[in-house]
Amino acid sequence: MRVSDTERQRAVDELRRHCVAGRIDMEEYAARVEQALTATTLEELDRLRADLPMLRVAEPAGGRGIWARPRPQKSGERARGPAAAVSVLLLVVAVLAAVVLAVAASWTWAALLALGWLAGAAFSRARGAARR
Repeated sequence: MRVSDTERQRAVDELRRHCVAGRIDMEEYAARVEQALTATTLEELDRLRADLPMLRVAEPAGGRGIWARPRPQKSGERARGPAAAVSVLLLVVAVLAAVVLAVAASWTWAALLALGWLAGAAFSRARGAARR
């Protein structure tokens, strides 16, 4: 049976994982990759991997493939979930603790520490939003 470009790429990826694991050396890897990229049948690809243990890679539900990209977010949409709720909760607790320490003990350094942490969190969040 003839192979597709996707099947050739999967074979190359599998060979790469075997090379990283130390089962084949770089010269053998390069030779096998060259053979995989020129293979026209499944038998040729199977021969390249016959002496290597089988690697099992689960395919995501829906058959989208290994390299599928996640659903893009709509403009203005923000990622929500437990991690976001925990982040907000930690932020509120940190601010309240800093304010209580600063007022109760008149520790200016506690307020400055909290402000620095908040600035870092805001900067990190802004960079993450800019990447999306």
